[in-house]
Amino acid sequence: MSRMADPDLAERRRRQILEAAEACFRRKGFHQSTMQEICAEAQISPGAVYRYFDSKSDIIAAIAERRHLDSDPAFDCALRQGGPIEALQCAFGGFLAKIEIEHLGPVFADILSEAARDPALGKRLAQIGARRTQDLTAAIARAQAVGDIDPDLDPHEAAAALGAVIEGMGLRFATARAAASDALMRQFRTLAERYLAPKR
Repeated sequence: MSRMADPDLAERRRRQILEAAEACFRRKGFHQSTMQEICAEAQISPGAVYRYFDSKSDIIAAIAERRHLDSDPAFDCALRQGGPIEALQCAFGGFLAKIEIEHLGPVFADILSEAARDPALGKRLAQIGARRTQDLTAAIARAQAVGDIDPDLDPHEAAAALGAVIEGMGLRFATARAAASDALMRQFRTLAERYLAPKR
């Protein structure tokens, strides 16, 4: 009798490859890391990698998607329980933790840098963050309806702008470390509160 295929094998293999790629990108950067090195780190053959990913760009997009999805439950919970500012704080805190604790700053910088060169990757990254921006936009609109946020702000523009601030402050933290992560969290909250606050 033939053995049944493991339904979780494909997901385990993908995660194995992505973790290996992250390790290589942290050490050497996206362009300096070869597919052969990623295969060696993952301890699988090149043919196995290409069964799951078409290219390094495909891998880096999958890393971005995986990291985004990893933080979605916490973001969604903060959005439901505390509203837009709490959700933004949650997203920013998670981003800083990935940089500070998991040392993923170089990987994130490579992702954005490569997206600037590769329009297809840039479009895919935009799609990855679209649901979170939509959810935040809706939450800002609800808060505007009850007077908690400036009604003159465009909800989508506000959500996109604060998301961009998170990316910018996070990448600055990854490269300069001019302030501690808790100080950056306070700075961001102050900025978000003042930006969203209703006019008096």
